[in-house]
Amino acid sequence: MEFTKEEIKNLEKYYKKKFEFSSEKPNGKDIDHLVVISHGNREKHDSGYPFIKIIGIGKDEKFYDLGWHDHFCSYVGLNVDSLGKNVFRIMKWCGKKRWRVAEHFISVSSFMIGNTEDLLGENQEDYIELGS
Repeated sequence: MEFTKEEIKNLEKYYKKKFEFSSEKPNGKDIDHLVVISHGNREKHDSGYPFIKIIGIGKDEKFYDLGWHDHFCSYVGLNVDSLGKNVFRIMKWCGKKRWRVAEHFISVSSFMIGNTEDLLGENQEDYIELGS
């Protein structure tokens, strides 16, 4: 995954540490929040939209590569903050459920936060699944 100097600078300024991905796979990891970075108009998905890069910030404070996507969809309330130009922090808004990367996660065009059961309040799990 490529990053501009400005994106790295914004990440390191906010997290107060050197930015580097964990060598571990993200599958099954508890995630505190996400960072979404617009890749700009340099390269576009087949849908015609620019790619976004998604990083999972683990409960263990490690950076996890969650891949390139052309959009994300959420079935739960979110809080979105800007960390700099084209860099956004995505956090859960309310609730006690933890976020966890799906065990079967692979990076595809759609990145999903929760599912329709979360939207309808029917999901009884103690975590909200992240993935595709």
